Amino acid sequence: MSTSEVPKFGYLQASSVGDAVSLLTKYGDQAKVIGGATDVLTQMKNGITALTPQYVVDISSLGLDYVRYSDSDGLRIGATTSLTTVSADPNVTSVFAALAQAAGLVGSPQIRNQATIAGDVLQETWCWYLRNSYPGCWRNGGNLCYAALGGDNRYYHSIFGGNLCYAVHSGDVAPALFALGAEATVSGPMGQRTVTMDQLLPGVSIVDGRVKENSLAYNDVLTEFHIPAPASGTKSAFYKVRDRGAFDFALASAAVSAEFSGSALSSVRLVLGAVANKPLRATSAEGYLTGKTLSESVISQAADDALSGATPLTEGTGNSFRVLLAKGAVKYALRGISS
Repeated sequence: MSTSEVPKFGYLQASSVGDAVSLLTKYGDQAKVIGGATDVLTQMKNGITALTPQYVVDISSLGLDYVRYSDSDGLRIGATTSLTTVSADPNVTSVFAALAQAAGLVGSPQIRNQATIAGDVLQETWCWYLRNSYPGCWRNGGNLCYAALGGDNRYYHSIFGGNLCYAVHSGDVAPALFALGAEATVSGPMGQRTVTMDQLLPGVSIVDGRVKENSLAYNDVLTEFHIPAPASGTKSAFYKVRDRGAFDFALASAAVSAEFSGSALSSVRLVLGAVANKPLRATSAEGYLTGKTLSESVISQAADDALSGATPLTEGTGNSFRVLLAKGAVKYALRGISS
């Protein structure tokens, strides 16, 4: 099979969220959910053994494509809402700027038209050892991490250590959702539950016998994201550093959401993206920024604090240059809320 061919698979169109859960329960690890399918089909084309399903369960027609906002409830976004819709929605752009900016920087316009917000958050890492189906890779059913053992770890691997797998979380939207205090609604065999972003993306662990960074079981379906209405005067911003100006995944990113008391920051959430196996709260920098008025010197110190715990890989190619890129992302994100 060439890498341009998709293997035969069964197509199952769910009639409801409950039906999707039932189908996933029935077919177990042989099935995967699709919404936009931009990542799942790529995995199948590339013949990644551990990620290629025998059946896909399509949830794109279940009415989960929506953006709803109210001053009392905040923002609710259905799981299959396209990234183009998220980035262009007037309430998202005006009230949750970091989310609009992040969604608008994913991939290319064609990908954003098809890809969904849940798909971006739940996508598999783009570590080239997994994507090229190296047999020993933890995520491909093996028991080692080539990047941590001195391989090519420049772009897709953690500068904050790792557990089994050192690959970074590749999504752009997730750091913004972390910074904005979002929660996710998940449906499973036991019913519906709400989880924080930390609970949804806890970092690398073994779930259903597989190494992954999200906590969803094989028969869970993510249906919605909810962001509480922000306090008056809250500002947010997102910045992404990438190799090319279009399409590429982040080498580093940062999202910030802050409340102001006059010109000073009274509350701050600063999140690093694409530098660890989950979006990472920069709590030291948050503490430093609280009570401060943003100036170039304050922004520079906050960037240093945000990366103070970095432990870049030194074996193989090494990736210490991305510490500097991440500091730059923090600076640009903070400048985005300073005006």
